[in-house]
Amino acid sequence: MSKRKIIVTIIIIVAIGLLVAGGILIYQNYANKNRIVTSFNDLKTALKETFNLNSENEQKVSKQTITGTTTFNINPLLGNSTDGSDVIIGNLNNSTFNYLYLLDVNKKALYFNGDLLLNTNEILGLNFYQTENISYIFLRNVFDKYITIEENDIFSYLEDNIKASDDINYIYEKIIESLGSNITNDDIKVTTENNNKKISLELTGNRLNEIATAIIDDLKNDERSKEILGDSINELDTSNNTTDTTNSSITYSIYLNKGEIVTYELGLTNDSNNYSITFNTKDKTSISISENGTETIKGIITKENNTTTINLTSNNTNIGTIVLNKNNINVNFIIDATTNTAFHANIATITNNDKITTEFTMSLIGNNTNMDILSIKDEKTVVNDVAEFNDIDTSNSVNINDLTDEDIANIENNLMTIIYNMMGVSI
Repeated sequence: MSKRKIIVTIIIIVAIGLLVAGGILIYQNYANKNRIVTSFNDLKTALKETFNLNSENEQKVSKQTITGTTTFNINPLLGNSTDGSDVIIGNLNNSTFNYLYLLDVNKKALYFNGDLLLNTNEILGLNFYQTENISYIFLRNVFDKYITIEENDIFSYLEDNIKASDDINYIYEKIIESLGSNITNDDIKVTTENNNKKISLELTGNRLNEIATAIIDDLKNDERSKEILGDSINELDTSNNTTDTTNSSITYSIYLNKGEIVTYELGLTNDSNNYSITFNTKDKTSISISENGTETIKGIITKENNTTTINLTSNNTNIGTIVLNKNNINVNFIIDATTNTAFHANIATITNNDKITTEFTMSLIGNNTNMDILSIKDEKTVVNDVAEFNDIDTSNSVNINDLTDEDIANIENNLMTIIYNMMGVSI
C-alpha cells in the first residue's frame, strides 16, 4: 500500500472514530437531558403510589341533596372565667349547626340553608340561592332582605371543577414539554455519587427566569392552555421581575442505580444558605429536609394494606408519626419525651350507605396526661340524583350595590350582637 493510501486510510478511520464518539456524546447528552425531563412524571407517579393517591376519583354528580348536622365539644377546663373564654366554650358546646344543600347543575340551581342554634334557639341563619348567574344571600337575624349579586356564575366554576383534573394534567404536561424544549445540555451536570449516577438540572436564578418566561410564552401560544387558564395566563409574566437573582440557584437531581431512579432531590440556594428536600424510593422510602447540609427532619415511609405510615425524626430523635389511609388520618407529635406526652389529632370518616359521619378530635396523651381538647362531629345524609327545590321567593331583595349606609350599619351591628351573645356579653 502506498504511503498516500495509508495516510488517507488513517484519516478516514480517525474521522469515523470522531463521528462515532461525537454521536455517542450527543446521544448521551440527549439521554441525560431527556431522563431529567421524563423523571418529573416518574416523581409524580412515585408520590401517588407512596401516599395512596391512586384511588379513583369520586364520582362527580350533577344533582344532589345533602342534609347534615355539626356539633362541637371543647374541654371546659380550657376556659377561663377571668377572660370570659369559659362562657364562649360553654356556648360552643351548646351549639348545633344544621344545614341543607341542594344542587342541580343541569338546571343551574344551587341552594344552601344553614342554621346555627344555641340551646335550640337560632342565633344566625343563612339562605344562599344561586340561579343562572345571580346569587341571593339572606342572613336571618341580621338583614331582612335578600342581597343579590349579579354576574356571579358559580356553575361555570362547578363545571370547570368537574374537568379540573384533566385540565391540570394537561397544563402539567405542557409545562414539562416546554421545559424539555428550553433547557440545554449546558444546564445538565452528570456525576457519580455512592455508586449511583447523578443527573442534575442546575439553574441560576437568572437562567430560571429565562426558562420560566419561555414556558409562559409556550402556554400563551397553546390554544387549550389559554382556554384553561383564561385571563390568569396574562398574570404569568416574569418580564417585569427586577429582583436580583445572581446569588440564587435551584437544582433538581435524580440518582440512578442500574438505570432506575432511586432518589429525587430538589435544592435551593439563596445567598449563603442552601435548603434541600430529598425523596428516596428504594430500600426505606423516605422524605427528608436539610438546611445547609444538616438534616432537620426526616420521614421514613412504610405501606401495608393501603395504609401509609410516616415515622418522623429530627436529629435522629423520634418526634412523631402520621398514619394515612382512605378513611382516616392520624397524627401524633411528641411534646415532651421525658413524660412521653404527645399531641394527638385524628380525622375519621365512616360511610354507611348514604350516611357519612366525620369526626375530628384533638387530645394530649402521655404517662401523666390524658386530656381531650376538642372534637367536632359532622353527620350527613347524601342522596345523589335528587334535588327538590321548593318555591324560593326572592322578590324581597336589594342589589349589593344599592345597600345604603344605614343598611350596612344595621348589618354590622346585628352581626356584632350575635358575636357578643356567643361571648356572653350583653350590649
